[in-house]
Amino acid sequence: MPINTQSKAYKKNIRRWTIVRDCVDGQEAIQAGGTNYLPKSAGQTNEDYKNYQARAVFFDGTSRTAEGLHGHIFAFDPTQAGEDKLSEVAKEYLKNIDGSGTNLDEYISMTTWDSIQTGFGGHLVDYTPVEPGTSLALSSSRAYLKWYSAESIYSHKYSVKNGVKKLTKVVLREDIEEEDPDDEFNIITVESYRVLSLDDKGLYIQRIFKKTIDGKKSGFIPYGKTIEPTMNEGKRFDFIPFYMTPGEEPEKSMLLGLAYENIGHYQKTAEYENGIYYTSVPTLVVENMEIPTKDKEIKIKDDNGKIVVKKERVPVNLTMGGSTAKYFCQKDGEGKIVSVNVKYVEFTGAGIGEILKALNACLDRMAKLGIQAIGSEKKGVETAEVAKLHRAAENGVLGAFARSSSNKATEAIRLMLKWNLPNENVDAWSYQLNTDFDYKGLSAQILTIMYNARLSNEIPRSVWFATLKKNGMVPEDMTLENFIEKLDADYSNGHGPKGDVV
Repeated sequence: MPINTQSKAYKKNIRRWTIVRDCVDGQEAIQAGGTNYLPKSAGQTNEDYKNYQARAVFFDGTSRTAEGLHGHIFAFDPTQAGEDKLSEVAKEYLKNIDGSGTNLDEYISMTTWDSIQTGFGGHLVDYTPVEPGTSLALSSSRAYLKWYSAESIYSHKYSVKNGVKKLTKVVLREDIEEEDPDDEFNIITVESYRVLSLDDKGLYIQRIFKKTIDGKKSGFIPYGKTIEPTMNEGKRFDFIPFYMTPGEEPEKSMLLGLAYENIGHYQKTAEYENGIYYTSVPTLVVENMEIPTKDKEIKIKDDNGKIVVKKERVPVNLTMGGSTAKYFCQKDGEGKIVSVNVKYVEFTGAGIGEILKALNACLDRMAKLGIQAIGSEKKGVETAEVAKLHRAAENGVLGAFARSSSNKATEAIRLMLKWNLPNENVDAWSYQLNTDFDYKGLSAQILTIMYNARLSNEIPRSVWFATLKKNGMVPEDMTLENFIEKLDADYSNGHGPKGDVV
């Protein structure tokens, strides 16, 4: 089995991860996905499809919701229990968590943003190797954390050892950049993998394999020596210091359902904008008139293979600006043309309106999914106790994600500190992300996004009203009808889109 064989869990989730990532990236990533996100209709030419795709508009609902989820977790600063028990040296290590100058809060913020999208990732606690003969006093070697996104964790395996479930192998995609031997200014990216495993003695080792091509045969060969990480006093690890986050297996992303709706909305905008394009510009039609023709010389080969010039009658297009007139001819029983009629063709029917209804229904669902991901809409009047239970349920997923992410980060950071400072007592130290999402009111960022979306008719007035009411910005007993009446009465010059578009 090749080293780059993907696990069943990876194969199951890679498309989900890609969909959410692309939706978070936005319009350019979605359009680059081509027919994966916007199917090509039967009969469409490549040029037709290119124009069809160019007219489609991607609404950034998924990315805004991801920002909202991330913003909720970091609405309050993460806390460090037992920070006062750490030495100043240990605190300095927390200011450079990855060996590249990233402090602890920045590192956790970046990794949380990444794992919110996929529901998976991992921290590797690693150590900068020391060159043989280098004095430790002069060495810059140290333990540090390195983050691996879901897409780079190709496979992982758990085994039961002495009645304990233990991680026994992880294969990580980690490409190597090398200088082109034929061009010093060209950098070649070589596919490679870092394998974390336990040897036959149950001790932790690292191996790196890179892709090589020998003639027509390609494969993977060891790159460098097998690494046997040791901690303090040369003691080797009997476990793999890789912490899968937030759980031991990939979890369904909180954004997946919204991403599917987002893509559905994108497809509907293509239909709508395409329909508008073809039906909003009147087309000149001439009824009951022979299509004007003209002579055109064409060159053909005769039976002897000699090129001869032949005249042929071809239609003459009557241009109107950038458009071309259409001809339809009807004759009576004697072959005479019925009276000529010139007119413009205009669209009639409910087709465009139905697409618009579907678009707004999709936006409504997206808005509700986005709001529910942050905090669900209350249903009717709640007692204090019922409200408490309700909030516990609606914040459960995001809260569980934050707690689990905090626990995994704590374990990884403790190990990093112990590795660097063997005499440091770090067991009382822990890192905790915010899990209190019950504070009243939306963040200014989310409120601004929803307000702008309302002004541009991208969310219905009913959703905007429900959001304001949920966050205590309108009286509890006010209805949507009262809300609209007061808006109309208070400001006669207009206050945004008139009602919900249906």
